[in-house]
Amino acid sequence: MAKDSAFTDEESLELFACPNADCAMFNRFGSDNLSVVERMGKNKSIRRLYCDHCHKRFSERQGSLMQYTHLPQATVVRVIKCLTYGCSAEATADICEIDARSVQR
Repeated sequence: MAKDSAFTDEESLELFACPNADCAMFNRFGSDNLSVVERMGKNKSIRRLYCDHCHKRFSERQGSLMQYTHLPQATVVRVIKCLTYGCSAEATADICEIDARSVQR
């Protein structure tokens, strides 16, 4: 039987590491110390992870550009592309149809 092409929660956790600087597993990717404990967000698409070593919980977005945003990922990618090509914050906000303060953050 062929394996489904979609990632399961356990397989995709290899891309994450514990962000707690006091943890012995800090920044050790694929070390099997993380598990998914709940899902958050409007569509339950953001996973909340748990470190078995330091017993801390954190969002999979922690430490990334997506950490404090409520914008869809596609919009954030579009904002980054606009800024990379040299568009101003105001022009980027107009192109992406968002508030200029969101671009500045």
